[in-house]
Amino acid sequence: MTRPKIVLIGAGSAIFGLSSLATVIRSERLRGAELVLVDINEAGLEKMTRLAEKMSREWGADMQISSTTNRRKALPHADFVVVSVQVGPREEVWELDWRIPLKHGIRQPYAENSGPGGFAHTARNLPLILAIARDMEELCPDAWYLNFTNPLIRLTLGVHRYSNIKVVGLCHQLLWGYAMAMAVLADRYDVDIPEGFHVHTDASNMPFFKPVALAAYQHIDVKAAGLNHFSWVYDIRDRQTGEDLYPLVRERWLNHYRKDFEPLSREVFQIFGMMPTAGDSHLCEYLAWTHDPITKPWEKYDLKLQNWEGNRQRRAERWAVVDALLSDNMSLDEVRNATTEGLPEIIEAITFNDNRYHHQLNLPNHGRIPNLPHDAIVETPGVISGIGISGLNMPALPETIAELCRRELAYSSVVVDACTVGDRDLALQALLLDPNVNDIDRARAILDEFMQVFAEYLPQFNQ
Repeated sequence: MTRPKIVLIGAGSAIFGLSSLATVIRSERLRGAELVLVDINEAGLEKMTRLAEKMSREWGADMQISSTTNRRKALPHADFVVVSVQVGPREEVWELDWRIPLKHGIRQPYAENSGPGGFAHTARNLPLILAIARDMEELCPDAWYLNFTNPLIRLTLGVHRYSNIKVVGLCHQLLWGYAMAMAVLADRYDVDIPEGFHVHTDASNMPFFKPVALAAYQHIDVKAAGLNHFSWVYDIRDRQTGEDLYPLVRERWLNHYRKDFEPLSREVFQIFGMMPTAGDSHLCEYLAWTHDPITKPWEKYDLKLQNWEGNRQRRAERWAVVDALLSDNMSLDEVRNATTEGLPEIIEAITFNDNRYHHQLNLPNHGRIPNLPHDAIVETPGVISGIGISGLNMPALPETIAELCRRELAYSSVVVDACTVGDRDLALQALLLDPNVNDIDRARAILDEFMQVFAEYLPQFNQ
């Protein structure tokens, strides 16, 4: 039996580590694999290592488990390097990504993947993401780099452009598209939709969101492509009958469904003719019409910010789960059905040549979406097998949607270059390409404050 070596970087996180460990260790086909946990948080890493050993023992996984705070010790001969990391205290720096531009007159709708906050988020994370890739070039050059870290387009592009490592970006955002479609089709499948249902990404909404998304995935098939958090539905079909449901979703949502249900997605769907998949929380990041201080689109479309305090609470709750599992106050069966972005299935498919279809992969375009740039990172369905990970060719996007995507890709490309080489002049140019930025002096002031406040996390700009 082939026994792959899997390295999880960021495994000391209760959010990423708990679900990733559960999904990989419960896999019957990965029994006997080598699993190495890596994190700089020694206390968190020690807990997650003990939990991994307990899962392996109780679930009969027979895995060879070890851990280290030094990733270079973990990487030799790795087959898969799974990366979910954040530079700086996650909620603290994310809130600053939003508040610093606000101080200078720019109110971003979300501040994670695009907008000035998305620039800062990229600038902090990219040096570490690339350092891992360079270590892989030396220590495991044939391994796959499975990137879970946002901004996904930019960080995946950085690895592709500035290293020789095979990389794929992984995300579960298409489930938001599934959930929106199911909300509109619920009576057809007898699915219960909570009153006032929405797909905002706050942790507090997940207990309402997940059952709808999972029911949707059971009953319908959605094929979408574009950019991560900015993809577009090509096709919606009934999984059993193959019936084309796109016309019904369009007719119901645009003409008969709640006007307050993801109203920005609804309006973009109506104007541009294709359904966006990400839900309003992420869609708003890539558009120029979501931050005007006079029309206040965040009020018109009920665009909610990330709940930073809610995220802190979620993190604390996940650590409480880890403690309960380790102390036998909670059964491991409670987490055996955890989900990730298809992590074990991807590893299995490459290891055992499964020819597995995967609905959401972020890879270099290379013509897969013909009217987007060749070397950009795009999101399409794909097939995973012994020869690797391959995106499927999709029809061209409508030209107006393609132009929205091309603008984000051009901007992201400049951000990646600026944040790799530490070029402040190029960084300013990048900010001036941002759809949220409308003044040169504001952009310059925001950049200066980012460089000052985040100086310890931006070594490339302080050489």
